[in-house]
Amino acid sequence: MNERRVQDHSTQSGQVRVLLFDAQGKDRPVGNLQEVEVGRLGKHELAWIDVHARDRSDVENVFQVLGLDVPDIAPLFDSDALPLSIRGDWFAARAGAAYWDDEKAEISESPWLLVVGPNVVVTAHNASVEFLDIVFAHHDPDSRVGELDSESFAVVLLDRMLTTYFDSLDAFEGHLDKLEMDILSNRIHEGHVPQLRKLRRSASTFRRLLSSHRDLFDALRRPDFHPDRDDQISGRFRAIAKRYERAMDAVENARELVVGSYELLETRLSQRTNETMRLLTFATVLLGSLAVVAGVLGMNFHADLFNSGSAGFWATVGAMIAIMLAAMVVARLRGWWK
Repeated sequence: MNERRVQDHSTQSGQVRVLLFDAQGKDRPVGNLQEVEVGRLGKHELAWIDVHARDRSDVENVFQVLGLDVPDIAPLFDSDALPLSIRGDWFAARAGAAYWDDEKAEISESPWLLVVGPNVVVTAHNASVEFLDIVFAHHDPDSRVGELDSESFAVVLLDRMLTTYFDSLDAFEGHLDKLEMDILSNRIHEGHVPQLRKLRRSASTFRRLLSSHRDLFDALRRPDFHPDRDDQISGRFRAIAKRYERAMDAVENARELVVGSYELLETRLSQRTNETMRLLTFATVLLGSLAVVAGVLGMNFHADLFNSGSAGFWATVGAMIAIMLAAMVVARLRGWWK
């Protein structure tokens, strides 16, 4: 796709950008919100309006400029309220895209608002939402998105949002893979436990953020959500709901991966402890054997060895060193110590 610069302009208090999809012509950014005549949009046209809103009034102002009745978006600004609001031909939903910070090993959410009506899709957010910026910046002007109805385009955006969770999970698993490779090396240290604790907390955050969308996706696929929509659109909503379920399964798997990594760390620590004990046992036996030799030579009996003077002493010391070296070679060959 060709990159194109998206034009931003201001309403009374928020930044707004508009992209008009035209399946029978060129998709184009619109420089002035007043130029979007929603009532005159044809069957093959679709308007996407993205609002950088600081509060609810910025979103409502967009609808006032377009000459449309403001849908019921007030409850969506209450995190405890249902994430979906329906009024006539319009529906509005509250959602959140995922962002993974690999340096901090943390997952965060970029909240956004989706408002859908005939031939119009409005998205609003108070901070940058990366996947929306990508769709705008990398849009193909020769696309046939205009053939889609507004509900189908809403499914596209929700699908892209779920992709941010899959991408974040991939980054999460990549971070975990690096940690496991470090654990499997000879560099085991106490810092691994805090890292696993942080990743375990991130896995819980993943689940909490994604599970907060359960009510939304359950509502979208229910028959009472816009009962008059055709079977094709209903199938698209059911498909996006199934993809949400797959994302939840992936999140559950992420939690199990962290537990598996902790068990791997425990195994490596046990292995290192066993290796240390084996080395200590070998050293104890070796030194004990030398002590036995020295003890035998210290017994009170007459032998020609004791009449050999310094030569006998150094010969005894050399023999003990030879025994020690031979034992070390055998231990090294058998892998008792490295």
